[in-house]
Amino acid sequence: MFTFRRMTPADKPALAAIAARIWDGTDYLPAVFDEWVADTAGEFTAVILGGRIVGCGKLTFLTPVDAWFEGLRKDPDLAEKGVTTAVTSYFLSRLAGRRDLASIRFATYVKNLASITANERQGFLRCLTLSCKTWNAKRAELEALPLGATSASGLVVQQVTREELAFRFLESRGYLEATKGLLPEGWRALPYSRELFASRYIRTGRCWGVIEGGALKGLSVFVHDTRHAHTYIKLVLIDARDAGAASALFDHLFTYAKEHVSDYNEIELIQPPIPRVRDFCAARGFRSWEQEEDFLVYEYPKG
Repeated sequence: MFTFRRMTPADKPALAAIAARIWDGTDYLPAVFDEWVADTAGEFTAVILGGRIVGCGKLTFLTPVDAWFEGLRKDPDLAEKGVTTAVTSYFLSRLAGRRDLASIRFATYVKNLASITANERQGFLRCLTLSCKTWNAKRAELEALPLGATSASGLVVQQVTREELAFRFLESRGYLEATKGLLPEGWRALPYSRELFASRYIRTGRCWGVIEGGALKGLSVFVHDTRHAHTYIKLVLIDARDAGAASALFDHLFTYAKEHVSDYNEIELIQPPIPRVRDFCAARGFRSWEQEEDFLVYEYPKG
């Protein structure tokens, strides 16, 4: 029988030992361990069997009323099944009775059949399908890119500080409709609101645009996750009215990556099914891991 408790700082070596045997040792959990342990609004949960940690999961609140399940792991050497079901049941029991909750969601990879099957049996319903696109380069490749302060298109990218300008552009382009009102930031999907967008991206200097005649021709938002050993940038969104503006935004993004170059450099975008965005990204070398439509968001029905 599995039992559960909050993860503590003393559990880091045990968790690291599990993570080292997942995804060829590239699991991100060791990088976020300290932050997740310190999160008192949610819970970084250890799964215990026979007195040892055999798995984990993370309950995160993206907003005070939007719950997100993530970080589910199982010791690869564990013969017992049911960790996914057990952790999900534990989190749902913790949230039971929360009438104020707007959503309970999680994301998973399309080929993670164990997670999909277990959570669908618990009642989760697929609510969104997007495509994970990545661009990556080693140090020499990134440093060799001919990038400057002004893009090849001659357009200048500047930080967007006028909130209403960003809202009007984003809310009129169909981007939010394509993501069903969610803003994927890495493998989390935050519920869009003007206040969240302004406080998380505009006021923190993460929102960039091509502005001409007082209007936005293109908009990009990205977050540099510095917890990782390599350069890892989460491209939250990118959209433009034409190829020139899109090129300028990508040149700015790659220039930023070049200024923070490391031995390995990665930019990730969870891409909506919008042809112009798909074409802009493909032209600049963004590719899927194995297939399109590989990023799945599930939601627990209300009531």
